[in-house]
Amino acid sequence: MPEKSCEWPGQKALSAPIDVAQLGRFNCWIQWLSLMREGRKLLYFLDSEEYEEVVPESDEKKRLPRPSFQQPVPEDARLVNLLPPEDLSIGRAPFLDLVNSRRSRRKYTSESLNIEELSLLLWSTQGVKQVPKSGRGVLRTVASAGAKSPLETYLVINRVEGLDPGLYRYVSFSHQLMFIKSIEDAEETLGRLAYDQKFVGTAPVIFCWSAVPYRTEWRYTILAHKFIAIDLGIVCQNLYMACEAVDLGTVAIGYYEQHKIDALFELNEDEEFIVLIAPVGRYRKEKALTDFFKYPKKEVTPDDLKRLEGKYKRNNLVEFFVRSGSLMLKIGDFEEMLESYNESEFIGDMSARAMRFEFTDDGSPARIVVLTADDEEIELLPV
Repeated sequence: MPEKSCEWPGQKALSAPIDVAQLGRFNCWIQWLSLMREGRKLLYFLDSEEYEEVVPESDEKKRLPRPSFQQPVPEDARLVNLLPPEDLSIGRAPFLDLVNSRRSRRKYTSESLNIEELSLLLWSTQGVKQVPKSGRGVLRTVASAGAKSPLETYLVINRVEGLDPGLYRYVSFSHQLMFIKSIEDAEETLGRLAYDQKFVGTAPVIFCWSAVPYRTEWRYTILAHKFIAIDLGIVCQNLYMACEAVDLGTVAIGYYEQHKIDALFELNEDEEFIVLIAPVGRYRKEKALTDFFKYPKKEVTPDDLKRLEGKYKRNNLVEFFVRSGSLMLKIGDFEEMLESYNESEFIGDMSARAMRFEFTDDGSPARIVVLTADDEEIELLPV
């Protein structure tokens, strides 16, 4: 964005005189821009000269006591044994197949997970392979800066065979689950705390990772927080891959009510707080688009597209128009370019998976059949 510009989203350049409302919005925009630029510094590293100047001596170099790499487990804790990795019979899919099929999945069935699936997911994301004798770190199934493992895994379990619903923590050193407490109206509560993304709360299992920053700060001081973010990305990608291997779906959720979810989990926010959540569940296999399409694929001409322009309605008004040789869909302020399959059938993106224009015998618009993200077929009727 040009340094001298006085423009901000949705506004024209300021010109004198300006009213108080304009000035207030402009000041807000300046503050937002400042915060964004400040936030970017988390992603920076340092040149060697800067490093020597600004990075303080670490607690590790000061020989201060190392942090514990696992939160305490009370003596009377209710523990559940998980299947050890050598006993797992699932998840042995070819790696490239998993990479190619990986996607974010938000629609889950009501089916439960089983304990073997949950064991695989936990082992894949935070399993402990070795604790070096030095005690200065932990070697896990996921990489971590300096082997400092700053993350803890909490689970909100709604439906896992053999487990009571409630809040659990993964005790990675012994590969067990520790029951913490029941959560009243867990599905509704977690959905609400995820900014009303209801599918989050209704998943059979919701992974909730917390950060314990001092584990990494002990060595890396002011540089620790970038490394914690990198560690988190690695852990979450392992969850994606493990889910793909056993036909489960997940999606990383960065929108949640920070203080409320920390309070629900009874975390000391000064030392530990939630940093990412990810619902997990079974998903329905998508219908192949070729099963929806009635006509063969073919090239489309501008005249073919022009005849499709018009307005249709179900709940909302949907307008179709041609722009730059492509058929566009418009709902309110939202616009989407559709991919032509043939002169009457199209592939969507965010709006729908696909749609088919149907006409009467005299060529007038009759309806549009839409294949939704849930593989349901609905109708749009001409206005």
